[in-house]
Amino acid sequence: MPPQTKDEEVDGRDVLIPEWVKPNAFEDLLKKEVKDFKQTKSLRAKAGVSAGENYATVMLRVELDVETKDEGLQTKAFMLKTPHQSEAYRKIIEKTDVFDVERGMYLEVVPELEKLYRDVGVEVTFGAKAYELPAGDYYVLLEDLRPRGFRNADRLQGLDQTHTENVLRKFAQWHAASAVRVETKGPFEPKYTAGLFKTKDLVDALCTGSAKTLLKHVDKYEGHKAYIEDLTSVSKKLFEVVDDLNTPKSDEFNALNHGDGWSNNIMFQYNDKNEILNTYFVDLQIPKYGTVAQDLYYFLLSSTQLDIKTSKFDYFIWFYHTELVKHLKLLNYSKPLPSLRSLHDALNRYSGWAFICCACIMGYVLLDPTEEADFDKLLANEDSTFKQTIFTNPRYKKHMEVLLPWLHHRGALS
Repeated sequence: MPPQTKDEEVDGRDVLIPEWVKPNAFEDLLKKEVKDFKQTKSLRAKAGVSAGENYATVMLRVELDVETKDEGLQTKAFMLKTPHQSEAYRKIIEKTDVFDVERGMYLEVVPELEKLYRDVGVEVTFGAKAYELPAGDYYVLLEDLRPRGFRNADRLQGLDQTHTENVLRKFAQWHAASAVRVETKGPFEPKYTAGLFKTKDLVDALCTGSAKTLLKHVDKYEGHKAYIEDLTSVSKKLFEVVDDLNTPKSDEFNALNHGDGWSNNIMFQYNDKNEILNTYFVDLQIPKYGTVAQDLYYFLLSSTQLDIKTSKFDYFIWFYHTELVKHLKLLNYSKPLPSLRSLHDALNRYSGWAFICCACIMGYVLLDPTEEADFDKLLANEDSTFKQTIFTNPRYKKHMEVLLPWLHHRGALS
C-alpha cells in the first residue's frame, strides 16, 4: 500500500493522508469539472467521518480551492477512501482488493444498472458520482454528497418505518436491475459476485469471535437460559451458514447484493419539510451475487428501530416484494417473477444468516461513537475490551432481548 504521512489533528485525532494526495493528482479531473480552470490554489484533506462511524476504510474529505481564468475562486470537495495502514488490513486487501472492486462498481456496474431504467424512461440513481485519478489502485474518489443535503440517519436510534421503506424500495430497484442485467447480458465479473466471506479464515476473524463474545455475556440478558444450548450450537457452524449463502441456487431468485447495507452506508436527501427526496447507497466494496435474503436480513436487523425491527419484519418483506415485482416488470424481466412465498422460503433457508447479522454486525451499528473503533479492533479476539464493550452495551442488550426469541422461533439458532 502507498506511504502515508500524518496530517494535523482533525476533530481531536490524527489523520493519515496518503503522500500522493497533492494538487497535481487532481488537476486533470478539475479541468473537466471546473469551467475555465486556470490553477489549483490549495488543497486541504481532513477526516471525512467521525471516529467510530467507518471501519472498513479511511474516509477523507478533500477540498481544493480552484482559480478560474477570469480570476474567480471556487472550492471543489470530494470524498476519498484509502486503506488502513495495518498488517491485518493488508492481508484482507491481498485476498480481496476492495478498492478495485468498489471503483469498478461505481464506474462500470452502477451506470449499467441505471441505464436499464433510463432505457424504459425512468430515472433511478443509486449513489454518488465516482471519479478516476492517476493514483494507483488503493483509492476510491467520490462526489461529496453533503453540499446537496445528503446525510446519514442516526444509527443509534435506527431507521423509522418511512426511512426503512425508502431503503427497501432502493434495494428492490437495485436487485431488479441486477437480475435483469444477468438475464440479458450474462454473469457479472467474478470480482463483483463473491462478497467478503470467501474463506473460513475471514468468517472466523469477523464472525466466530463475535459469537463467542456474545456467549460470554449472554447470561446478563433477560431470558437467556432458553437459548444457551442453541446459541452454543449455532456459533460452532457459522462457516457452514455462510458457505451455503455463498452458493447461489438455480431455483431461487438471485441478484447482486449490496453486501454491506447498514445505516451508515445509506444516505438520505431531504426537502425543507424534512421529507425524503432521495436515497443513495455508499460503500459498494463487498457486493455479493446470490439470494436477496442476504441484504434483507443484514439491513433490517442491523439498522431499524427496535419497536419495528421484529413487529414489522414480515410487513417489510411484503413491502420489498411488492417493489421488487413492480421494478422487475418495469424492466421487462422475462423469467418467472419471484413469489412472496418463495422469498419467505429463502429467508427461512438462510435464517442462520439472521443470527450472524445480529451477533456480528448489529453490535457495531449500536455502539456509541468511540476512538477505540477501528479495523484492528473489529478483528480483535473475544477477550478484548473493545469486543466486550459491544456485547455489554445496554442498547445492544435491549435489542438482543427482543431478537433472541424471534430468532429462536424462526429456527435461526438451530
